[in-house]
Amino acid sequence: MIVVVRRRFVGLNGLKGIALIAIVLYHCDQGTLRGGFLGVDIFFTISGFLIFSSLLNHIDSGKGIGFKEYYLKRLRRIYPALILMIPVTVSLAWFINQDMLVDINNQIVTAMLGCYNSYAIGSGASYFSQMNPDMFRHLWFMSVLMQFYLLAPLLIYLLRKILVRWVPVAVLAGLAVCSALSMGLQYHPGTDPTRVYFGSDTHAMGLWLGAMLAWLLMIIRRGNGRPEETAIMERARLVWSKIGPAAAFVALLILLWMMQHVEQGPAAFYGGIFAASLLSVVLVAGSIPFGSWMQDLLVFKPFDVAGRYSYGIYLWHWPLWLFTKAMFPQWGARHLGWMLLITLALTACCTAMSWKLVEQPVARGGFIAMIRPLPENGMWDVTRCWITIAVVLSTCLMSGYAVANAPKQTSVERALEENAKMLKEQQGMHLDFDRKHPPAPKKPAYTMPDGQQMVAFGDSVMLASSKGLQSVFPGITVDAETSRSMTKALGLIDQAKSQPEGLRQWVLVGLATNSAVTDGQLNDILNDIGPDHVLVLINAHAPVSWVPGTNDALSNFAAAHSDNVVLVDWDATISAHPDELAGDGIHPGMSNTLYAQAVKDAIANWIKQGH
Repeated sequence: MIVVVRRRFVGLNGLKGIALIAIVLYHCDQGTLRGGFLGVDIFFTISGFLIFSSLLNHIDSGKGIGFKEYYLKRLRRIYPALILMIPVTVSLAWFINQDMLVDINNQIVTAMLGCYNSYAIGSGASYFSQMNPDMFRHLWFMSVLMQFYLLAPLLIYLLRKILVRWVPVAVLAGLAVCSALSMGLQYHPGTDPTRVYFGSDTHAMGLWLGAMLAWLLMIIRRGNGRPEETAIMERARLVWSKIGPAAAFVALLILLWMMQHVEQGPAAFYGGIFAASLLSVVLVAGSIPFGSWMQDLLVFKPFDVAGRYSYGIYLWHWPLWLFTKAMFPQWGARHLGWMLLITLALTACCTAMSWKLVEQPVARGGFIAMIRPLPENGMWDVTRCWITIAVVLSTCLMSGYAVANAPKQTSVERALEENAKMLKEQQGMHLDFDRKHPPAPKKPAYTMPDGQQMVAFGDSVMLASSKGLQSVFPGITVDAETSRSMTKALGLIDQAKSQPEGLRQWVLVGLATNSAVTDGQLNDILNDIGPDHVLVLINAHAPVSWVPGTNDALSNFAAAHSDNVVLVDWDATISAHPDELAGDGIHPGMSNTLYAQAVKDAIANWIKQGH
């Protein structure tokens, strides 16, 4: 992704382009490509192959490793784009959504030092959470690469000094297997997998396998001086030239299938990621030989261009996606296509700006070329230097101010904490009241319930709306926490049943924001509350992929069980009032009663229908 592709490796830019498209789709809409994160492993394999190939070729040319030249080239390739992207996006965040600046100083420092992945693991930041994600979360990938780039020449030096012949190939393959085993051993189903996904120890198998391939090709190319081995390798080379392209094509088809079907779960962490890395080795090995017909496929212009500028596209797309979501919170999940198009257009513009202003000049003339014109480029380069100086200086000043004044918590987190504290205090008061005044016997006919007949279980959206619920339904018991999903519903209901007052007649469930909901889950909940209770299901509004499907499931279930299930269309209610949403496009304002009023209106309509 970062090193320059040599001409003999025709097609690798196309592979990068395919992998990059998968990554961007996964980041912006996981429902479109559930396994798009496997594109990272294609990149890792290509990067490991290219960096080892470059170093081994340099050694073969008689120049040695050239540590100084090597590290300087890496610095020139990595940092110019970062120096531009970070201050520009931080400055924009100050004006668009300051919640993105929470803990931004640590993100900037660790991203620039190449250890963001370790910081994210230590701080508990989740790669797989859609709620308030870090603006530079995607730079974990760059951190793993930077650590590998730092280690690569040292490892090559040791392997060539200590080991001979085929042993380094075995060592590199062993490192890949150890990384895969470490991922599998440290992953625990049902827990956040960020540790094993971000870890340089657990997610380096693609890098080591790519390095192994580079060393293997170097041995085959040079031979070992023994006639019998040379003859064997020559025959192997001829056989692979015939079957390699077909093997690469099959590997590509399998990888595309995996991107459609493998989610971030046991299938991925118990071997799926390692399998994707192995397939990537086959894909690279079958695509790069001269005359491989796979190259005709991979030089397809859109793939080739995306791969050629993959570094800039990768850097810019994630923060620009977050800005787009913040600027159009009312669009939600039903307009993700438009949001994605806007993000891609902005990313193309910013990538081109980065390439023209800093990346290309630094690659040609060093870091000084950012502010000093290159003589061969004439007046355009003078203008380019002044633009670069103005952009970098102004955004550095603005971003410095933004970092110094960044909030400690997001506005939603602050409000949710206040609401949670209030609920905890009030629930104790309600429990005492209910013990003194047992609920009245259930009535055979349904009328509009008061709060004393209602209990509500919900996620952070309900927590944000708890004041409104208590205002519209005085005496209601609200049990809401952040990050809850529908899987928690049965436990909450059973816990309420065990209380002295038992389960109240009207059971509100608002747990559709954080995961997909199935008919099986809803059936279990309905059976658990019993026939003498009314289940009030509240659908979701959030710019995440599973919400439309979840809302359809809730609607269909309520229609099929209309005698004792009420559907609250929160999505439609808040879509008509997008200005009432917080910057994340998910949570309503803490003081409004839209959520509670939607519940009341849905119950009233249900009763009017004769229930």
